[in-house]
Amino acid sequence: MEQPAHIKVSGALEGEFIITEERSANEFVITRDTSWEAMLGKDEREATEEEIAALEAEHGPFLPADGEG
Repeated sequence: MEQPAHIKVSGALEGEFIITEERSANEFVITRDTSWEAMLGKDEREATEEEIAALEAEHGPFLPADGEG
């Protein structure tokens, strides 16, 4: 499956976006990129082992995402 094109927007809107539809040579529909890679680019970070253990202790073990097991 081909990955959607990623763009960086600055101005009134800022951030990483993906093109969800190309309507013409100069008109696109975009949506915010909410992938974990994009979130890490926004000063986010991966959870530590201790943070994951604390979440699992409080809420139970993490289950695989749909279609992964």
